Amino acid sequence: MTLPGQELVPQGTLAEQIRCGGFGLGGVLTPTALGTLAAEGKRIIEIEGKQFLLELPLKADFALIKAQQCDYFGNLQYRLTAQNFNPVMAMAAETVFVEAVELVPVGCIAPDDVHTPGTLVDYIVKTEVMA
Repeated sequence: MTLPGQELVPQGTLAEQIRCGGFGLGGVLTPTALGTLAAEGKRIIEIEGKQFLLELPLKADFALIKAQQCDYFGNLQYRLTAQNFNPVMAMAAETVFVEAVELVPVGCIAPDDVHTPGTLVDYIVKTEVMA
């Protein structure tokens, strides 16, 4: 049972909802959670005899993102599991704030290592390390 105003969503479905919001898609169809509490009150669509839940896209006014490296143009590189949600959160938010562990000159992050392009970043804050 969920409380009023709360919704139970599997993590993979949540990631896809955020991705849909960032890419301007109308939603994602998923068989995950069919027949469970998470499906209560949601639209079910049948395609070629198979049922799917329609999960609507998610967008945000703000995204607060932490990056390992950020260059002066806002190109971001993440560490480890930060790559799972940070890029799609940056796509789905109107305003993106980045906390960077390292602020580096443009060109220090190889093009193949840019996980989020600077065009999506609005504000950069350098992390201050306390001794």
